[in-house]
Amino acid sequence: MRKVFRGIFSVVFAVLTVAFVGISVKAEAAAKLPAPKITGKTSSADSATIEWEPVSGADGYIIYKYNSSKKKYKSCGNISKTMNNAGASYSYEITGLKSEKTYKFKVAAYVLKSGKKSVQTKSKAVKIRTLATESLPIEFKSADFYVYDENGKIVNLSDNAGKPIIVNIWATWCGPCIRELPHFDKFYAQYGDKIQFLMVNCEERDSAPFVREFLKEYGYSFPVLYDFDGSANWAYGTGYIPVTVAINRNGEIIYHDSGSLDESSLKNLIEEVLK
Repeated sequence: MRKVFRGIFSVVFAVLTVAFVGISVKAEAAAKLPAPKITGKTSSADSATIEWEPVSGADGYIIYKYNSSKKKYKSCGNISKTMNNAGASYSYEITGLKSEKTYKFKVAAYVLKSGKKSVQTKSKAVKIRTLATESLPIEFKSADFYVYDENGKIVNLSDNAGKPIIVNIWATWCGPCIRELPHFDKFYAQYGDKIQFLMVNCEERDSAPFVREFLKEYGYSFPVLYDFDGSANWAYGTGYIPVTVAINRNGEIIYHDSGSLDESSLKNLIEEVLK
């Protein structure tokens, strides 16, 4: 009889163990973070920027670029939760790319376990084609456009003829734009008396109050102009933002490209346009 009970007990114990392990595996699977959803992308001739919304519970994200020769994705960077200064969406710029080539990227959230990154589910792939390298001849004269100032008065690019000009087309929802705005604000404070900075916001007309609050929140001092009719974007848009254009005193374009500028690159551009 004891052997019978032992046999029954062993069977029941084994069944319960399998069930418990199964429940644990399911619970662990259920706890796995969802894949990030890539919501936007921008590109220049040698870089690409991807954007995504935060994943609840993630400690950071790893960015993957597809390696066509090895036919697999390889990590090309990471960004931690603490690096999201904007507070809304995340963005990451991949540099060192070739012009007029299509690249594929994925993003995966990670959680920290004992100091190590535990990679979660990768996102769906997003394709980005880099732009062609533009080499505008020095003889090319700048195309005029018009925008509106805070009081609704029309401001023309040609109103600043004879002055060094830097045009920046941006939006509050653009991650790469947000990343470079502090640099523009810094150099506007330093060079605003020597260079005409035209900081052109390209959002809708009814978004103007939100843009004003955005500028106030971040303490930016540069005056904002509004491209309500798309005139500036029509003249210099590339299909991606931010767009920066540098025009010398002779009305000649010395720089025209999309993509976020770091502080050093913007400083060099300012020194060039002042020559």
